[in-house]
Amino acid sequence: MYILAIDTATNSGGVALSRNSEIIGEIMLKTPLEYSDRLLGIIEFLLRQLKINIDDIACFSVAVGPGSFTGLRIGIAAVKGFCHALERPVVDVSTLQALAWTYRWAGEPVAPMIDARRQQIYGAVYAHPQPQESHLVMPEVVLPPAEWLSTLPADSYIFVGDGAQMYSRTVLAHHPNSRLLRTDNRILSALCEIAYWRMTRGEVLPASRLKAHYIRPSDAEL
Repeated sequence: MYILAIDTATNSGGVALSRNSEIIGEIMLKTPLEYSDRLLGIIEFLLRQLKINIDDIACFSVAVGPGSFTGLRIGIAAVKGFCHALERPVVDVSTLQALAWTYRWAGEPVAPMIDARRQQIYGAVYAHPQPQESHLVMPEVVLPPAEWLSTLPADSYIFVGDGAQMYSRTVLAHHPNSRLLRTDNRILSALCEIAYWRMTRGEVLPASRLKAHYIRPSDAEL
């Protein structure tokens, strides 16, 4: 079973392809402003290099946010188009959940932090009691980093993501017993893996129910 994952929500997005939960190809773009111009091209290139037809894709996985408003619209629109045309299901994955999933083996709650600009971060805390389980411990929010960190119970966490890097001193000042890993927002592999395990449990959506998870209003709405 082939799964095609798309991330246009972060600044480390791109496309990945997996056979079941095994990643067999990945192209990352560190140029978010080019998602609209290059997304379909890199999908075509990846499939051609792996000699796989788009009809062979059993399911699509997409990061639905939080993240770039424009990026989310690009990725979700592309996935909807593929799913409608091919009559395939989709797995919608939170950007923060996928980022936490990447570090689920750490043995402690994982606190992903993604830069939301305006001196704010998107943050949450996830626990992983089993290798294929991901539980939301603290809700996904957008807040100034110090304000969010002060809401977390005293505990040791694994802080990851570009927001954790940007506000590393603030993180360690609030939670000195925690670990801060030097990471970016790369989640493509996690999108494939989460999609596979959710597919095995029948947790998929039709394209018509796919929508973005913004957390905060867009600039236009504000």
